Amino acid sequence: MIYITGDTHGNIDFKKLKAYFAHRYASPKDVLIILGDAGIIWSKSEEYTFEYSCLGPTVLFIDGNHENFDLLNKFPVVEIYSGKAHRINENIYHLCRGEIFKINGLSFLAMGGARSIDRYLRKEGESWWKDEAITEEDMANAQKNLERYNYSVDYVLTHCAPSKIVANHLCLETDHNTDLLQDLMAQTAYRHWYFGHYHRDLRIDSKFRCFYNDILEIPTLYVGSKKAKSCLYTLEYGNRFIANRKTGRQTSMTSQDLPEWYFKNYSYRYWFYSLKDVADVAFRISPFDNHINKDSSIYLSYSKKLPRKKDYSPANKEEWDANTWRVDLVSFVLGLEKYSPHLKLDRLKAGVNQAYDQYNNRENNFFHDASPRPFPLVKTPLWKNAKYVLMQGKGTLGSFVSLETAQKIVALFIKCHYPNLKQFGISKGNEDSSFLEAYDVSHNPEEWIYLQKLDSATEEKDKYAKKAKKW
Repeated sequence: MIYITGDTHGNIDFKKLKAYFAHRYASPKDVLIILGDAGIIWSKSEEYTFEYSCLGPTVLFIDGNHENFDLLNKFPVVEIYSGKAHRINENIYHLCRGEIFKINGLSFLAMGGARSIDRYLRKEGESWWKDEAITEEDMANAQKNLERYNYSVDYVLTHCAPSKIVANHLCLETDHNTDLLQDLMAQTAYRHWYFGHYHRDLRIDSKFRCFYNDILEIPTLYVGSKKAKSCLYTLEYGNRFIANRKTGRQTSMTSQDLPEWYFKNYSYRYWFYSLKDVADVAFRISPFDNHINKDSSIYLSYSKKLPRKKDYSPANKEEWDANTWRVDLVSFVLGLEKYSPHLKLDRLKAGVNQAYDQYNNRENNFFHDASPRPFPLVKTPLWKNAKYVLMQGKGTLGSFVSLETAQKIVALFIKCHYPNLKQFGISKGNEDSSFLEAYDVSHNPEEWIYLQKLDSATEEKDKYAKKAKKW
């Protein structure tokens, strides 16, 4: 999968990416392209490689006018996707100007650069760099590469737009950079031309589109260099051989040869589960409460639907083609949702919610991976003997036996989802209210978090009891 978005400015507009990928599965075989002003490397004290690396996909960005070119140009130039790029780290790359990249069968011409209209208010070498401008050398490199592609690519990626687009559709002044792109436009055949820079989301016509907050999904997949025939592989000998554990047969494929829909997990060895074309799923919650993911298992069938017990666990474990062990349950479910969209996963999501409730209600220590339910909008029975429930809008963040645990979960949730909130109001309930505490995290009361005691909120308790009976 390829994702495209506009300027992110380091951590200033990073929240759009964090929110987007928090609810989607992405691996390094997916690609995110930022159309300039990424600001990932802004200064020695302001670099955000860790935050961007944690998103999941490989991050590619063209440069904009707000980049620290002195630092960018110090990174090694490598070849990736058949084009030259600065390697920032193992999954972040700056695409050099005029290079053409072949990604999942599609060709992308990259041409970063633009003029800063506020350059006179900035200091050269600290907040402005003359390298922001597109040069004749950049254009010559584009010409050389376009010649290899017969002057035809699928996508042109730029930071600013060609002059005609700037003048006729954005109603802004043109400059030498936009004129150079106008010349490039006249010489190149393309299906789509995407750009950022102007801090707006605008579809101009079927070919041109301006990006800022929008994130476009291009559903073209990395299919691997060899045909994968098994639903489950394990890496047995270093990085060279993958064995099919079901048949015992070995193959010379490496993990890079596998298509992107194989979920990679490590537990004593690397496991690769196919998330594509899954016919049926089942879930067995861990019998232990000391780890959310440790011994819970998701069962997969690739040929037919299979019988399950009332608790959604397999009736006969031997009939299933594969089952997970110690995987990140949430990522695995999101991966199934992405590559096997025909599956109905609410029961599976409810099982994962229950695993989180089970962990959060353990009697011993409150470990670091405690967290609210990952799928709050999915109907999930209350945890056994629950006395308290956390609600936000129509979603349930968890059910708890202990008031102290519920309050800890609230604190963690607010710290994670509202990091810029310096303080929030806490409204205490009274005898007539249906809540113990309400946490004011937004101007919209529907986004407030409510901590309710089930014994005093009879209607709520009855409602949850009816939900539980349906399971």
